[in-house]
Amino acid sequence: MTEMASASRAESKSKPINLKRMFTVWLLLALAMTAVSLACLAALPKSPPPSDPQGAVPRDTAALGAMIWPEHAPPGHTWRYIVVHHSATPSGTLEAIDQNHRDRGFVNGAGYHFLINNGRSPGTIDGQITPTGRWLEQIDGAHTKVREHPELNAEGIGICLVGNFEQSPPTPAQMASLEVLVLTLRDRYNIPLERIIAHGELKNTQCPGRLFPMEAFLMDLRQAYLKSHLATSPSTAE
Repeated sequence: MTEMASASRAESKSKPINLKRMFTVWLLLALAMTAVSLACLAALPKSPPPSDPQGAVPRDTAALGAMIWPEHAPPGHTWRYIVVHHSATPSGTLEAIDQNHRDRGFVNGAGYHFLINNGRSPGTIDGQITPTGRWLEQIDGAHTKVREHPELNAEGIGICLVGNFEQSPPTPAQMASLEVLVLTLRDRYNIPLERIIAHGELKNTQCPGRLFPMEAFLMDLRQAYLKSHLATSPSTAE
């Protein structure tokens, strides 16, 4: 009996390991763990894309008008100019610009009246228009310092597009929002095309950058303005 047991143990020791079967078991186990991991990831809540707060990316002048002239805003004074700027930074938020300007001694914060974002900062949207405190309170800007022409701040609406347009052009969404915003302001204040100005046309500065398409933008404004007014004007027969 002892000899039989010894022989059985010897036989079991000499029996080769089934490597193929072992590999198959480990492979099936790895696949099962992968499937469970993927299922857990799929069940996790997704981070939603930034929403469009209060129609911050305008679709037309009527929608934008309702946003930039809130009921609680004080009566506006006469605005005669629109001056276009860039932030000269790859990204940015109104809060960051406001703090930067306060640090530079701007008592009323951000010197512009509107900011048009490029969506590169967390929580912002490409083409998002944000009125600043200066616009909501209808007070002078601090965006165009020309000693001989203080009216450019007192009567000029400063619009800043986030981005450095010496390095890359504004996004299509930014340009579309800028066009709607300027058309809305033009209609409200009867601002002629010749008073829609790039910052660099008024003083020795690169703002809003060599890649900002000012001439093409003014042409688009003219065409959009004519299209809108011709469509609403009564037809006359010769």
